[in-house]
Amino acid sequence: MTGQCLPSQRLRQKIVKGEIKVENISLAKDEKGWFSNTDLESRIQPASFEPTIGDELYILDTELLGGFRPGNNETVRRSLLRLPQRQRLKVQIDSSGFELKTGFTYLFPLEERISLKEGERVESSPKSSTGRVFLRTRMLADCNPTYEEIHYSEGCSNFLQPWLLVQPLTFNTIIRPGDSLNQLRFFEGDNAMLTSSEIRMEMEKHPIVRKKGENEKVKPNITDGIQIHADFTGENMEGIVGLRARRNPLPIDLRKIGVYDAENYFEPIVIRDGKVEIKRGEHYLLTSAEVLSIPPHLSVQLKRHSIIGLSGPVDFAGFIDNGFEGDLVFELRSDEPRNITAEAGLLPVSKLEIFRSEVPDKIYGKSIGSSYQQQTGIRPAKGFRKFDYGLAARNYAKLNRDVLVMDAKDILKHHQTKEPFSWISEAEGKNLLNCIKEGFFHSRYDCESDEMILQPIPYVLILGEGGKIFSYVRSKEIKDYGDTRLFGKHSIGLGGHIQRKDAPDYIERCLSREIGEEVNIHGKSSPPKLIGTLMAYDKPVDRVHFGLVYVIPLAKRGYVAPKEASIITGRMISLDEIEKDRQAHEKYETWSNKLLPLLPEIYSRTFK
Repeated sequence: MTGQCLPSQRLRQKIVKGEIKVENISLAKDEKGWFSNTDLESRIQPASFEPTIGDELYILDTELLGGFRPGNNETVRRSLLRLPQRQRLKVQIDSSGFELKTGFTYLFPLEERISLKEGERVESSPKSSTGRVFLRTRMLADCNPTYEEIHYSEGCSNFLQPWLLVQPLTFNTIIRPGDSLNQLRFFEGDNAMLTSSEIRMEMEKHPIVRKKGENEKVKPNITDGIQIHADFTGENMEGIVGLRARRNPLPIDLRKIGVYDAENYFEPIVIRDGKVEIKRGEHYLLTSAEVLSIPPHLSVQLKRHSIIGLSGPVDFAGFIDNGFEGDLVFELRSDEPRNITAEAGLLPVSKLEIFRSEVPDKIYGKSIGSSYQQQTGIRPAKGFRKFDYGLAARNYAKLNRDVLVMDAKDILKHHQTKEPFSWISEAEGKNLLNCIKEGFFHSRYDCESDEMILQPIPYVLILGEGGKIFSYVRSKEIKDYGDTRLFGKHSIGLGGHIQRKDAPDYIERCLSREIGEEVNIHGKSSPPKLIGTLMAYDKPVDRVHFGLVYVIPLAKRGYVAPKEASIITGRMISLDEIEKDRQAHEKYETWSNKLLPLLPEIYSRTFK
């Protein structure tokens, strides 16, 4: 019998027949023949099935664990009970979550049972989101003294109990009953993996791998698999070639999506003098130099251990499903005897093993909720926000500078109301400015999300005769402005961060510099006058900035014209026009929005 990796429809059949036993779940199907139970159906991938953990786990004594595994005719539970009780602490977990900590080993009985026939086997791999946080999983099963594989065993029970050994290698993680941490692939037959000649034939019909930016066919090295490389050029990632896992005691909740800042957990690795250093024992996320395009009738697995480039595991989540397209992300640890320095370019990493399969009735992609289709570059797990390579590489000139900051507790004492805007007297204003002179400097890169410190920002309203104010639209280019959160927004205030070069008269020189850089004021005008403070909490960008609201009144026939690239367009506009604009709230950025209702009073106080 020709071997193959079983596709989604065959996995569904196994569940219906009870060969994959899923307890207490309806197996009713919809019009596509998929399970109506969306939770169960979501666990059936194009070429794999995702088992779940239950409400119990065992904390094993890692130092005494050794090679814990069952014997040929022994269940995992019996092997577990052979350990002294102090070495197998049982814990009940619930929906509130349980924290898995680095340095400990956990054993989970999985909820499903598996029945195999002769000639069938099961292989396990961590899910992509599990591997990308370096949560090492190793499957065990009754009567199988191997890790990550289950084989038919004639002398064992008809239904085998799979278990999962879990070891957090870099980050603490939070798990809950019902979570899926690994994937199972089911194989039948002995020759499911394509030979080198079969791979070459497939490559003639379909380019399984290609070079980035090129669509023509390539001829990779093929020896029992397709050789694949790590991209150490940094060409498409602002010079970044990898992310090195950092120590962070704050756990990652595996159920959360898009909430974590990658730089709190990873250190960007940038090419220095044409070289890249890989530290022994450290964990890295790298990306492939090749783009993958897996045809529907094939499934792929990255060979987890290889010595063609680096010694050590190169992928903690190696299954690649039918239909996947995009860059591959490697979860790599170097086990070389010492740190190594690699030349910028392409580093051989491992091989792609190709398996034949039927075309599944569901193909990897957005239509089935796949998280990593068309991924480009180094993509952290789905729990992290989108990674900004330029920001991480410190390549934005507007952000690559030190700015004046204050302890949030100190500066907020000068904001006299709970409202966003607070009027300030001349005496109070002098006290505030003296307080700001006692501030300190921080890299703007590092304080743009730090709410314990606030960045004082002079924010100038330019008012003209006849009830007018200068209004403008910000740039959409980060190289021109530096903060994506304000792109394309209308604003009535000019200003910016206080920098070291503004010393010794920080506020005055900052005001003069920002106004001079951004606009030309035509006609006579009065000096800027501090009228109040502004503090908003609507968005992250607001919560790290403290506004010093100034006004500049223009003489008759005075006007303002923009001149900096950070401003797309600007003009003097009447307060009535703003008031009648029903879309003003959507158009204007937060600080301007907070001031719009106060403009008549601000104007009357200025021109009284």
